[in-house]
Amino acid sequence: MIPARRTVLRAAGAATVLGLGSACARIPTTSPIDSRPLSGRAQPGAPYVQALPPPDDATAQDVVAGFVQAGVGSEENFAVARSYLTPEKRDDWDPTAAITIYSSSQELQVQEVSDTEMVLVLQVIALVDPDGVRDLLAGPVNRELDVRMELVEDQWRISEVDDGIFLSEAAFETLYAPARLYFLDARGIHLVPDHRWFSLQRGDSEVLEALTAGPAAFLQGAVHSEVPDTSGVTDAQVSTGADGTPEITVPTAVAGLSGGSRTAALAQLESSLRSLRTLSGIRLVRDGQEYTPDEESGVDRALPGHRPIAAGPTGIISLADPSTDAPARQLVPALADRPLTSPVIAQDGVLAAALADGASTVLVASSDDSVPLREAATGGVFVAPRIDDAGFVWTSTRRSAGVLLALSGTRPQDDAKVDAAWLKEREVLALDVAADATRMVVLSADSAGSRLDLCAVVRDGDGVPVSLTEPVQVRTFLAEVTQVSWYDEVAVIVLGADPGTGELRAQVVDFATGREPLPALREDADRLAGTVVGESIWAGTTDGALLRSDGSGWTTVDLDAHDPWFY
Repeated sequence: MIPARRTVLRAAGAATVLGLGSACARIPTTSPIDSRPLSGRAQPGAPYVQALPPPDDATAQDVVAGFVQAGVGSEENFAVARSYLTPEKRDDWDPTAAITIYSSSQELQVQEVSDTEMVLVLQVIALVDPDGVRDLLAGPVNRELDVRMELVEDQWRISEVDDGIFLSEAAFETLYAPARLYFLDARGIHLVPDHRWFSLQRGDSEVLEALTAGPAAFLQGAVHSEVPDTSGVTDAQVSTGADGTPEITVPTAVAGLSGGSRTAALAQLESSLRSLRTLSGIRLVRDGQEYTPDEESGVDRALPGHRPIAAGPTGIISLADPSTDAPARQLVPALADRPLTSPVIAQDGVLAAALADGASTVLVASSDDSVPLREAATGGVFVAPRIDDAGFVWTSTRRSAGVLLALSGTRPQDDAKVDAAWLKEREVLALDVAADATRMVVLSADSAGSRLDLCAVVRDGDGVPVSLTEPVQVRTFLAEVTQVSWYDEVAVIVLGADPGTGELRAQVVDFATGREPLPALREDADRLAGTVVGESIWAGTTDGALLRSDGSGWTTVDLDAHDPWFY
């Protein structure tokens, strides 16, 4: 056995990006990228990255290094990367099984254990599954991969290696981009986004293939699709119009649907394709003409509200004009004289809810008195309620019994307990329902710390909640997270502690692209509300101060109010 010897992977010559003068082990994010037509189907405007085959005099370590770098070349089903493998392994290796993303600031290492055994050492920062869902790790994680070598006609080749490809962070963000697949909610009125990453070289075809394949596991059962699962959809061609706008011909399978189904399918197609940055201006065409459905679409992309509210000394008040000297406007007459916390109003401005009596009572009312005031839930300590546009107020007791409460805004007999067995015996800290009334985030904690879960509400055709799907965990990089709420279609705003310093921090967590810190907060801040649709973020403190931010800092608002929110 030869003692382990370490080689740092530098310019192995396995990949070049057109426009660069030489090959490099990492693709800098600032490097210029040229576009050039590729063989087969390639997305117009996609960067052209050329993978290079192994040189004749490559050592075993060079072959391992070159194989890693050749992951940038997806042409002909990663033919260049396969050239680093033995003939038997070429047919067995699956490059689509995963993408391992390693730090661009750390050089790769190839350790030689013996002539035929190598260890590839990576600083992994993220993983992408076969469906294009990226999982950002809490920080760089050292990963060692065993690689077996074999001589083939006096040339070293790889006989055993994990499935999937390896990309530096810079290379991944050059070659791939986030997009949103849009499915339909149970009532067929909202487009529900499913966040993924797709190769820019096959952007349109990958989006269409994923759309016809169906939603991510956490959405299954909660959404549906009107896009037919046929090759006629996935084979649709993207071209460039006379004015330079990308165009896609509406597949016959979609154009032939009946009115309502066709309208919904077109909305899914157009919104999904436009979410990929290289296709943001795409238009649908049929017989050479821009294609629009005959009827108005009843399907929309639901976004968070933008009108700020808060709890006043009593009642729910508007924060629309916090600088006025006039008393803040009361929005819910039946609650005007009640001391409240955690107020919320539905986006249509009617149904309202709040906590009272030390969070031991959930009150339900309305802004127009169409819903009689009622104590909808009592006998526990409840988390801040949230309202969906199907007419349900969601809450939970702090100590979960494995169910969430969906309180009807119309009749008490329609109140429901929705099973969430994965929450049993956990402390529920917060929950929020997305504007599409389908996706839900739930923040809970146990002795191991806080956990943020993303799940979906399964409903019947009338919007009545039936169950919750199994959740996926969302990483925030923060410790002791205490609050979460929706900020954008695929982003939430969270409040927690810096894991290194313990200082209070707030950040926007985008499920697809990552995390963005918000301005530093006062240490006594305990409530945060924001929306991408609005122009400000509001915060409340334990001593009753109200803060407002335009993104660069916080300003104290001289108003007797607390627990800010948007509707």
